[in-house]
Amino acid sequence: MSKNGLTISLNEVLFYFTRAGFGVKAPIGVSEDFARSNIWIAQNGFDPSECSLVALDNLDSQKSSLSIQFEKTGDGGRLFCPEDKVLSAIEASVSCVDWIEFNGLDGDLKVTNVDCPLLVVSALGANQCSGIKVSWVDRSNNQYQVNLSDDSNWEIIASSETPIEQSNYADIEISALDGANKTPIKNGKLKTFNIADEKLKTLNNGVSVGDKWPEIYEYFSRCLVKSSAESRASGAGAGLVDTD
Repeated sequence: MSKNGLTISLNEVLFYFTRAGFGVKAPIGVSEDFARSNIWIAQNGFDPSECSLVALDNLDSQKSSLSIQFEKTGDGGRLFCPEDKVLSAIEASVSCVDWIEFNGLDGDLKVTNVDCPLLVVSALGANQCSGIKVSWVDRSNNQYQVNLSDDSNWEIIASSETPIEQSNYADIEISALDGANKTPIKNGKLKTFNIADEKLKTLNNGVSVGDKWPEIYEYFSRCLVKSSAESRASGAGAGLVDTD
């Protein structure tokens, strides 16, 4: 497989990332949600392999965990990993969407020590959650705020030049977006996105994946059936002719 300058389709993002999630033992439903989040990432011009590899690596090495627990707080709630591990964004993203769909924006939601904040943002975007502010300070002390204004527009405000997809390990806060809290980062760098425009670019040009792609493919390949006389006898693989 080509490793440089590779372009894939959105259907391939769904296909490969679902199986990559399953390759690190995430449940199939969670893996499918993970893949849909990566479609949203790709539709907005980001390399999904760059955004997701840390989360996959952490689960594979058991540095992170899918185990998640909720506790009610005075101003909302908090999601955290009850084990002495990082909380996997692959699980945290699903739980955040569930919490918002059940509770709306009645109170803030904090997510403690999650590995890939952009995956949480992308899950909210993929599920058309709007009127939401997501903010965090990562382990490199870079500050980010994402404003999911509506179904058409969203924006990133950052305190540094470090790309948001490289921001890892943070406590996230999710709350309702209003005029008073829209731009709190002093001298922050603003980048705006129009979802319809970004989707059109992706449909015309495909999804470019960079040098992290071979590692994504390696996780995907764990789901492939090894070729053997027994596997072929049971129906695995393609037929030799069109009528097979």
